[in-house]
Amino acid sequence: MTKFTIEEIEAGIKADFEMRAKHFGPNVYNDFMLKYGRCYRIGPDTYKGERGEQHGCFMNALHHTLWSDGLTYCEGKIFIHGVGLDHAWCIDADGTIVDPTVTDIGQVSGYYGMPFITEYVKRAVLINNVYGVLDFFYASKTAPKLYELGLEAGQQWLLDQPEMKRSRKRRAA
Repeated sequence: MTKFTIEEIEAGIKADFEMRAKHFGPNVYNDFMLKYGRCYRIGPDTYKGERGEQHGCFMNALHHTLWSDGLTYCEGKIFIHGVGLDHAWCIDADGTIVDPTVTDIGQVSGYYGMPFITEYVKRAVLINNVYGVLDFFYASKTAPKLYELGLEAGQQWLLDQPEMKRSRKRRAA
């Protein structure tokens, strides 16, 4: 398998998003990814450790971030055999990927996305009642504001909102 530099991978991924914009028209997700996304490095420990639930990357990455010191939640695309799939992972303090879901056997060609503030992700998950923060449909209560305001201001907008209190249903006596 041919190895590419992170710069070559990033250029290819950006070209893919630009091609989509050219042929399919404006798209807030593509525009957001082009503006805020970047490639992340796969390291020697990226796929080490306990694996989370298969197909549960958004949940796995958030839980791994909460239970491990020094990790940041990231969301975007993983490229497997050059095909981009929605995915979430963690990065360490050096920006190296820690993926608690994928077991790579040589098929992963890159990761492209952005980091999120842990408290933002926790609140978005509770408000939307779904793991993941970038999907416009599933994260419909928070993603539109994130896209409208930008990565930093969109997260801050949610963090500035009063926390919703969870109500308990009372049992009949």
